[in-house]
Parts: sequence; C-alpha cells; structure tokens
Amino acid sequence: MASAVFRLPGVAFITGAGGTGESCILVDELNAVSLQHCNAGIGAAVAKAFARSGCSRFAITDIKSLASTKNTLLDINPKAQVLSQEGDIADESFVNSFMADVGSRFTRLDYAVNCAGVLGESLYCHETPLSAYDRIMDINVKGTWLTSKAALGLMINQEPLEHEGQRGAIVSIASQLGIVARPTAGADNDYETKRCPWLTVIKHPIVPRKRQ
Repeated sequence: MASAVFRLPGVAFITGAGGTGESCILVDELNAVSLQHCNAGIGAAVAKAFARSGCSRFAITDIKSLASTKNTLLDINPKAQVLSQEGDIADESFVNSFMADVGSRFTRLDYAVNCAGVLGESLYCHETPLSAYDRIMDINVKGTWLTSKAALGLMINQEPLEHEGQRGAIVSIASQLGIVARPTAGADNDYETKRCPWLTVIKHPIVPRKRQ
C-alpha cells in the first residue's frame, strides 16, 4: 500500500531544531532497548521531514548550534528560506523577539512544532534537587507555553492557507513519561504530567474567532 504524502506549503516554526536528526539506541536501567533521537535532535528530524514534504520557509531555534540543520535544509531545497536563531525558549523576551522576526520575514506562520526539551538525571523524586526541577519546568513547560502563545499571536490574525477555518496548527512533543511514570525519572515525571493537558489544548486547529 502506498504511503501518504503530505504537502506543506506554509511557514514552519520548530524549536529544539539543533543536531543532526539521526536516531540512536539507548538502554535504560532495566536493560530495555529503545530507539530514540537523543541529543541528535527530534526537532532537526522534524525540520528535515517538513523540507521533504515541500515546506520551503523555516524559522528554527535551539540553545545549541543550528548550523547543521540549516545546511541540511538547504541541501534538500537550495531555494529554502531559513531564519535561524539560537536562544533559550524559557526567556520570554527571546521568544517574543524571535517570533516578531518570523512575522516580519514571512508575514505568517502555519505550523509550529515544540520539540525543545531536556531530561533530568536518573534520580528518585526525593533525591532530585530544586534546581534540576526548575530547569526542567522552565524549558519543558514554560518554554512550550511561551512559544505556543507567541505562535498563536501570529496565527490567530491571519487568513487560512489551505483549509477553510484553520489558521494554523501547533504540535508539541512529549515523551512516554506523559502517560507512564518511571521510578527514577524524578522531575521528568512531573513535567510530563503537567505538559500533557497543555498538549490536549493546543493540538486543535486554530479556528476563527469573532474579532472585536
């Protein structure tokens, strides 16, 4: 059976886009083997998939270097327009400034994918220091909220690109800890529990609203 091919002609905003987007194999403390993107970057893999689906306008960010991802996007499509800026999504001023640049450069935003996130050390909850908890919450929860809020600010005022009534789409990536707790995940369990209700809210398309 032929696989579906999605064409994405709009503007894409992707956080956590640093790295190569290649997978790696992890073995956890229970000797379970899993295939994950690790430090290689789920966001980079998402950006590459967008490019292969016809998207040619990108806004990418990460606290790590974005050079590899940008070069890969241009290898896939030499005519692609890539706005890249390294920064901390937990910093509201950075998020708002970068999103203003997105609006100025592309005049619209159609797809936002929140891939940025960090994991804590493999500790039990009572062993986890407050500083580790704060770091995870700042990036994984507050950062996701800030970028989604900024993206909505652009999407809500634009006309639909393809589908009537849909002004844009936001997708946020969470790990398996969003539905299954793990004893030594510490603050990671807590962040995923808090992030998932937010994912439920923002997974819906941006629908028309009555303008004042």
